[in-house]
Amino acid sequence: MEQTQMKPARRGWNEANVEIKTPAKADRGASKALENKQGVKKEKKGIIPIFFATDNNYLPFLSITLESLWENSSREYDYEMYVLHSGIREDYQEKILRYNEKEGLHISFVDVTERLKPILEHLHMRDYYTATTYFRVFIAGMFPQYDKALYLDCDTVILGDISELYNYDLGNNLLGGAPCEGVNSFDVYKRYVTEVDGLNPDYFFNAGVILMNLKAFREEGFYEQFADLLKKYKFSVIQDEDYLNVICQDRVLRLPRAWNKTPVGPDKLSREELRLVHYIMTWKPWHYDDIPYQEYFWEYAEKTEFYEEIKGLKDAFTVADMEKDKQGEESLKALAQSEINRADGYFKSYGKLFGRV
Repeated sequence: MEQTQMKPARRGWNEANVEIKTPAKADRGASKALENKQGVKKEKKGIIPIFFATDNNYLPFLSITLESLWENSSREYDYEMYVLHSGIREDYQEKILRYNEKEGLHISFVDVTERLKPILEHLHMRDYYTATTYFRVFIAGMFPQYDKALYLDCDTVILGDISELYNYDLGNNLLGGAPCEGVNSFDVYKRYVTEVDGLNPDYFFNAGVILMNLKAFREEGFYEQFADLLKKYKFSVIQDEDYLNVICQDRVLRLPRAWNKTPVGPDKLSREELRLVHYIMTWKPWHYDDIPYQEYFWEYAEKTEFYEEIKGLKDAFTVADMEKDKQGEESLKALAQSEINRADGYFKSYGKLFGRV
């Protein structure tokens, strides 16, 4: 890889202040895809639907996710992928759509602007988030042809066979997700989840990598519950993750950390153990030189048409940008603390409205 000038160091500020070790195995069994690994399959086993939601800022990183998915995933499946957006550059779309030339991949761009506009106007947004983060909430309603699907954020690198993740048995759970290391690595966020959401932070999942039981979402009136909760309370810290965790509580298959491993937590995994790396919050290898697991990001970035553009983002990142990141994280912690201090916080006001009482 071409060497670049050393940039500001990410590690050393806003580091994890809580020791964590996320679960190594799923709460229930192994993926069915792990069965009968021996032998050559001559026929396709079926279609795996995968959803992404992005804007122009993150679309170049989707190419890395796709490149790594195609290289490491089973050819026994076809992957039907949908990119949800509210306006994307045509030249970016053209580059991404060239992945349709690869075996087993089919990608479609879906503009959801008009369909979701009446809902998104009522949602609370912070600087770190855009409306696209909420798109995953509406997948079940927009795509009734699927009973089950994966949602993946675009700042991910897939190092395992994605069909193994899809083939976990959800049972009667609404979704499957790995514990959120961004929450569990910081005391203030653990207290926020406990006191504001009324949840056990050990079971608070990160919504950037989730296996969704779309059939159950539809049959059990998820959207009516979401609309009702939205009227009652505006979550301002973790936003759509708050809504998903609160509504789906007690109905979540807890997945292994290997399928949503972040650079945040001190719990490190080897290449052999890793299945998916998720560069959350400000732990971005396209900004800093010292991000854990950054080597996998650049390994696949070099293979994409966006490499020079992504490298340019890193070259242009400055000390002033780092200070802005610092301030953003401190502001988020302060916001979490202010929500904890509210006398009319969600759980204080409503208690346990969802899940098993």
